[in-house]
Parts: sequence; structure tokens; C-alpha cells
Amino acid sequence: MERMNFRFVVKEAQVEMRNGNQSYATIVLEDIRRGVFVVHPVTDFIRSRYGTKTNYNTQKAPAETIKRFLNWLFFENHEIYGLNTFEHLQIKHAVEYLNYLGEVKQNKRGTIKGTENYLTEFYYFLQKRGVIPEIVRRIPSFNGKKTVLESPFSSEGLAMPTRNLLQTRLNDFPSLELVQLFLETARDVTPEIAFGIYLQFFGGIRRGEIVNLDRGSIQASGPYGSGGMTVEIIDRPELFARIRDASKNSVKNPRNQSILFTPMLPVLYKHHLNWLEVNAHSKKNDPLFIDKSGNAMSGAVYEQRFMSVKKAFMERLLRMKSPHTSYLNKYTWGTHIGRGIFTNIAAKFIAKTPQELALIRGDRTLDTALRYMSSLRIQKEINQGLDDIFKF
Repeated sequence: MERMNFRFVVKEAQVEMRNGNQSYATIVLEDIRRGVFVVHPVTDFIRSRYGTKTNYNTQKAPAETIKRFLNWLFFENHEIYGLNTFEHLQIKHAVEYLNYLGEVKQNKRGTIKGTENYLTEFYYFLQKRGVIPEIVRRIPSFNGKKTVLESPFSSEGLAMPTRNLLQTRLNDFPSLELVQLFLETARDVTPEIAFGIYLQFFGGIRRGEIVNLDRGSIQASGPYGSGGMTVEIIDRPELFARIRDASKNSVKNPRNQSILFTPMLPVLYKHHLNWLEVNAHSKKNDPLFIDKSGNAMSGAVYEQRFMSVKKAFMERLLRMKSPHTSYLNKYTWGTHIGRGIFTNIAAKFIAKTPQELALIRGDRTLDTALRYMSSLRIQKEINQGLDDIFKF
């Protein structure tokens, strides 16, 4: 089966009843290229759990939720999980999907909680049918008069977003020392993307732009970029011909991007090239970042690797009793933080004007640069004012 041509889709089915037609939500597996579909057996979950409800929209909500989860797991991230049957479904798959909704898609807490409830019901359905092992259990309700399903995901690493209505998305680390620690963690945990994370932190290169790089994209001066580095960023669709959904593999703004130099740059670049020599099975298209199969790494796989680094990084901070741990746990953040870190470094230490910052970032407009420079100026004025007031 050519996976890029298939998707789970929710369709409305009309059933003739004595008192007229009745609408039901049906989950089908559709061949998008040919425009044909078959009703998938997973529809039985909707029918058995929600089929007594005559309101089609009531059935559609859980059907759409399960559809999105199945597409994410079986198609969008097949490179990561390699899942082909429901028998191999595990708790971690739902946990990582729920965390993806919060950290990447920025879904609100209530939305994620609703998805968690539907997935708990879905896992319980598969459990009752003998498809997966017993992982969902019933517990007494709050008043003790009945039993309810207990989510198996909450205790397995589910990071529910804060209830705080203010900022929930983190765009920078609270200390530059954390940048080096994160890169060191990446080198230890996922050496295949450590250099990519450096390019994000010190070049502001986005996830989709990182995976579009090939070996010829890097223009290094001196040994391994010790004299400077520039990266050519353009769309290279030939790297992802096997992937139908290119949304995470696209370049937003083609450009030549200068990379800020630190002593870590030549070390990580040399380390990455050495890693490629050992692990690259083919020179076809010469991608700079590859997955375990030797193909160009997709944006989805890169994102997954980044989150593995984040997990190890947070565990490391916890062991170190770092004062930054609770702050970093409070907010959601993923690969997007790299561009924020780069922008703040450039605004604080390099750019003198919004025009310079926009040029360094490779922006087409001044909007973001103006916002950053204004915020930085206000913060400096506040700090200076406090220094003048509180002198000891």
C-alpha cells in the first residue's frame, strides 16, 4: 500500500429507518488519488459507543478525534512508529499524540482533555474486543454510585498545558547557559540532529528549512566552519517525494543565512559529518539530515527527535536541581524556540536597529524585528529605572 495516497476520513452515512433517514458518522479509509473508500471496522467504536445518539454532530466529534489520531499515527508519523496494525497500539502512542497537540499544535487544555477522554474510550473499546492488552480500568466515580474509565495516559508522561490564560508558549530560554547544556544533551541523545539544533539556535533556521538542507547547502570557511558559515536555504522537494504531507518539510523564506559562530560550531559540524559517514547508506540527493532508513529526515521525525532531547534535557535539569526547571515546565515549547533564541541573541548583542535585526533574521518585513527591539528597549529602561531607585 502506497501510504501517501491513503487517509482516514469521516463521512456521513444515511440509513433508511421507519420514521425516515437516520444519519451516522462513519470512519472510512480513502484512496485520495482514486477517490474511492471503504468503511473501516473502527467505525464500530462510534456505532457501539455513540450510535444511540440521534444527533449526527454528537457522533461526529469523537469520530473526527479518532480520525485525526489514526492519521497522525499510521500515516503522518509512520516513519517514526512503523505501526501497521491496531494490535501494536501502545499507551505511549496516545501520550505522544496528546503532548504533540499541546506543545506543537498549541491546543488549549480543555481541547486536549476532551481528546484524552475520547482516546480512553477508544482504547477501552479495543481492549474489550481483545485487540490490545488490558490497559484501561474502571474505577469508582467521585460519588461512588457508578464506575468510570480511568485514563491510562495521565501517569505515563502526559504534559497537560497550564490553566494560565496568559503566555503559554516559550520563545527563549531564561539563561544562555541552558543553550550549551541543551546542545550537549542533543549530542549525547540524538547526535543525528545536534548540528541541526545549533543551526536553529544560532541561525534561526526553522524545522522545515533544516530538513531541506543537503551537504552542498553548507558554505563553511576554515576547518569545519571555524572561520564562519553560511547556509543556503531553498525547497528541495526531491528529498521528500515519498511523503504526501509536505507541511512540515517546506521552506518559508528561501535565503542565504549566516550562522553565528561559537566554539561549539566546528565541533558539532565535524561530529555530524563523521556521523553521516558511518550511517548514510546512500549518496542519493545527499541530504544533510537522515532518518534511520537513510532517507532525508522529515520534519515530523526531526520534531520527534527534538522532543526526545527536550525530555532528556528536563530530566538533567531536575537532577541538577536547576532553578529553571519549574519555569521551563510551565510553558510549552518545541523546535520553534530555536528561532526565538537566535532572535534574542541577535537583538541583545549584534543588531543596533530593527532593520539590522530583520536582515540578520532573513525577514521580508520589519514587523517582528520592531516588536523584539521595542520589547528589549522597554526591558532595559525598566531595569535601569529599578537600578536608579534601589541603590544600596
